[in-house]
Amino acid sequence: MDNSLPGLILTGASGFVGRNFIKAAGGRFRLFCVARRSMEEAGVQPETNLRWIQVDIADRDKVLGLTQRLRDYGGVDYVVNLAGYYDFTNREHAEYVRTNVWGTQNMLDLARELGAKRFIFASSQAACPFGKVVTEETPPDAAIPYARSKQAGEALVREYAQWIPGAIVRIAAVFSDWCEYPPLYTMLNNWCSGKLLESHILAGRGQSAIPYIHVQDLVQLFLRVIEKSDHLERLCTFNAGPDGAVSHLELFSIATQFYYKRTLKPFFAARWLLTPMIMARLVLCHLQGKKSFEQLWMLEYIDQQLVADSSRTCRELSWKPTPRKSITRRLVFLIENMKKNPELWRNWNEAMLHKGSDRPHLVLHDLLCDAMDRERDIVVQAITAQILARDAVVRSLTTLPRETTEPPQGQSSCIRALQTMDRGVADSFIRMLCQLIITVMRTRNRPMMQQYAHTIAFLPMISGFENGLVSRSLFVLGEFLIQQFRDRPQFLQLTPQADDYIIMTIHMAVDQIEDHIELSRMQSPTLLEELKKIPPPSDNQRLEGIVAQLESLCSEAHSGQSWTSPLVTD
Repeated sequence: MDNSLPGLILTGASGFVGRNFIKAAGGRFRLFCVARRSMEEAGVQPETNLRWIQVDIADRDKVLGLTQRLRDYGGVDYVVNLAGYYDFTNREHAEYVRTNVWGTQNMLDLARELGAKRFIFASSQAACPFGKVVTEETPPDAAIPYARSKQAGEALVREYAQWIPGAIVRIAAVFSDWCEYPPLYTMLNNWCSGKLLESHILAGRGQSAIPYIHVQDLVQLFLRVIEKSDHLERLCTFNAGPDGAVSHLELFSIATQFYYKRTLKPFFAARWLLTPMIMARLVLCHLQGKKSFEQLWMLEYIDQQLVADSSRTCRELSWKPTPRKSITRRLVFLIENMKKNPELWRNWNEAMLHKGSDRPHLVLHDLLCDAMDRERDIVVQAITAQILARDAVVRSLTTLPRETTEPPQGQSSCIRALQTMDRGVADSFIRMLCQLIITVMRTRNRPMMQQYAHTIAFLPMISGFENGLVSRSLFVLGEFLIQQFRDRPQFLQLTPQADDYIIMTIHMAVDQIEDHIELSRMQSPTLLEELKKIPPPSDNQRLEGIVAQLESLCSEAHSGQSWTSPLVTD
């Protein structure tokens, strides 16, 4: 990383705003991106000055455990805390406190330990009560769980301002040219559905209104706060959005005019009519095993307005929203994307609409990989013993899924080949397979198996082993992991996910390896026979070299650095 660049921690890096921030900030900072999803899930590309840290900010030990590693990478100047939980049920949820409050405090403590110059906290204008003009001084005291969590988060930033300068950014409704704002997505889908009733309905008199901000304008505001940080007060609050508000009726008129080439006449639905319609939809979705976006609590906001006054923010930051990126100007881009790319439109927005708060695989990865790290030698010895004992191999294979229960042909010759090998080489071979699985799980990137499959596929033959030994060893390894960890207390609630994930990872490894062998056989029928003629190694140096390389990749992934280089085999 380039230590001449300022260091910046970005939480919520895999989210909608976080991904756009990374694009805009690339090359300007040493970015330490914190998220519960992997880079691959988030669609973020590796960069020289970017380190991806897959961790839950509510996990205090893991967050504070990053301190020395971040110092080793040059330290941190700014923290932009975008991570937060919100759903549209309007019910209490443990994540409001866990992520929005405890997670914020953990990040504040990390910023304090690192001596950050400023902590920037993403709050929301929606946390302020409707019916008032929202300024930078308006308290976030709306009577909803989300507002209470943001109020607590803002209070923490104020408390910590004695140690770390803070900036509270209250964000309007964020949208992109692909929408990505669930309430607006739902309305546009209804209005542009072509259905006789749904395409005309507006709740109340259509006067429900909020301010909207394009995600690119929002990112520029965050960057502006950082740029002017040295000249700002020790604690400041900003409104991220335009003045005023845009009503549903305005959006309806623009959307229908562009979509249908004429403005539809709205049907204004009173609350008494909407109540049974929402209840019927809730029941229908429940019977279908789906979740309805429309909720009864939303009826309270019919014809209510949240009007913003962001004049002080614009003045202090010398910033203002771009006129051509206003929701009323940009709505035609949204409609055009909906019409021309309906599948992409649906996929992006449905992901936003139904994103979950729980990341069981993150917990599973940490528990499984930590256990494997501690007990790898035991695992290696046990698996080697099972493979050397033919009956044990057969018993293990019979407990695997139906399609893998039949022992492959040539099993006896494979076992005899392993029995004749030096025990140190045999142990290193199993250790290499164990480390491969650990690394794939640690990096949360199963497709990385493709970069290793070629070497792993042919290494046994070069080392004097038979072709099918890799597959059988991996199957035994998978079953051993499942049996070892299934009854542990910390795995009880994750047993189905653990079983599925281990089996899928093993199957992916086997399939990749078998595919390479099959392709090589088609390209060069004599290749496999030639490889078998290579004498077995007299030591385990080469195998241990691959293990060391895998350990290095695993270590970097654990510390937050994304792996980018392929396996070197020479």
